[in-house]
Amino acid sequence: MIETTQRLLTLTEPEDLLQTILESTLRLFAAQACSIALVDENAQQLSFAFTLGGAKLEEVHLPLGQGIIGWVAAHGEGVICNDVATEPRFFGQIDRQTGFRTKMVLCAPLRHEGRLVGAIEVLNTAAVGGFQPTDLELLAAFGGLATPALYRTKAATAIQKAKVAFAEVVHERYRLVGGSSPAMQEALHVARSAAVANSTVLLLGESGTGKEVIARAIHQWSPRVEQPSVAVNCVALTPELLESELFGHEKGAFTGAIAQKRGKFELADGGTIFLDEIGDLAPNLQAKLLRVLQEKEFQRVGGVKDFRVDVRVIAATNRNLRQAMQQGQFREDLYYRLNVVPITLPPLRERSEDLPALIEHCTARYCDEMKRPRLMIDTAAMAALQQYAWPGNVRELQNIIERATVLSQGPVLSVADLPGELRQQSVSPLATLESYQPTRQFASLAEAIETVKREQIQLALDENGGNQTKAARRLGLPRPNLSRLMKQLGLR
Repeated sequence: MIETTQRLLTLTEPEDLLQTILESTLRLFAAQACSIALVDENAQQLSFAFTLGGAKLEEVHLPLGQGIIGWVAAHGEGVICNDVATEPRFFGQIDRQTGFRTKMVLCAPLRHEGRLVGAIEVLNTAAVGGFQPTDLELLAAFGGLATPALYRTKAATAIQKAKVAFAEVVHERYRLVGGSSPAMQEALHVARSAAVANSTVLLLGESGTGKEVIARAIHQWSPRVEQPSVAVNCVALTPELLESELFGHEKGAFTGAIAQKRGKFELADGGTIFLDEIGDLAPNLQAKLLRVLQEKEFQRVGGVKDFRVDVRVIAATNRNLRQAMQQGQFREDLYYRLNVVPITLPPLRERSEDLPALIEHCTARYCDEMKRPRLMIDTAAMAALQQYAWPGNVRELQNIIERATVLSQGPVLSVADLPGELRQQSVSPLATLESYQPTRQFASLAEAIETVKREQIQLALDENGGNQTKAARRLGLPRPNLSRLMKQLGLR
């Protein structure tokens, strides 16, 4: 054990560490096979992290509590079994799947900082008399030495990999919200300024404008970057399940709560939690969230113990929270707790100058993913994309470009590769212009252009019942531009 401990202290790669632990365990107990399994608290299951000898179990997952090793991981008590045929907790399905024959099991819990994190098991010893109580004490002591080293290397590697992967994802997705438009530049300036503080940020804007991307970027820019970043969609679960998801639950708190579960706030301790669709949070959860924001405390479902956390909250919504307050659907005190640093993300139709770069970025991305040469975009297709009003914002842009990249047969993306609403729009202004017949001689070209503009705008308004948003979409203009033109041309 001393020799093994010295080796553990020198290892930095989790695979090397696990290999050393299990090799030492096999020698110590003259066993045929051994395994380490770790608890996945989110999925409430046990996942085999590494095995040695016998069957390979890296892809096997057990519900927490199932089988001898699952029972040990759930209850924190060791088990000695020298004849699995007499043990009701033995789960023989794994043997049937792998072809390995388990006869004897020695299993001890693994703890890290006082918390059950998994179990280590040894199968089929060659020792006379099978496994003994002293063997269980030895395995528990060995597990106690191995677990801190396992977590040290696992955490170091995971953090490094996560930092690299997270930074790459943030950088890639950040390009979808970056741009030169004044509205977007202002939003990004506020986001970067807010990132260095711990203040709560409230992201506002239409669906698909990139609120989650900005939330991830804020975490990436913040001093909490090496700590967890957890995201929760507040409308993806029922209020009851969402409460458990956010705050965790105690064993037996409700039907199906077979084990204790840590919530997202606990998992995000020291880091950032992103609460998407916060405007749809149920009233009882609004009160609990308010307590977390005010006191930094909460209780698990079915529990009485207060837990304190250091979590930076970023919330997002596409709802009008002031209107929701007036209608009694959102707590006023919670609104002011969330609305410390509000950031409004502009819709894509209000940042038309960013469209060419966004389109080029999306096209390059999907071509790379599909392992095909980069596509050129012909003039008509680019014009159709720029004229479209993008009600679904950046998310819709991504979907349309991905679809067009899939459908395009040649090296050039054309109007024929675009959805019907864009194809129709791409020809309608030209057809309308070709059908225009002047009614008199013009004094100047400027006067002629002004007259055409006035007639085209009036036609679009008439076709859409005076709805300026629909008229702007028909004309291929951002809504603010249409409003400004109407004022200049005396149509308001």
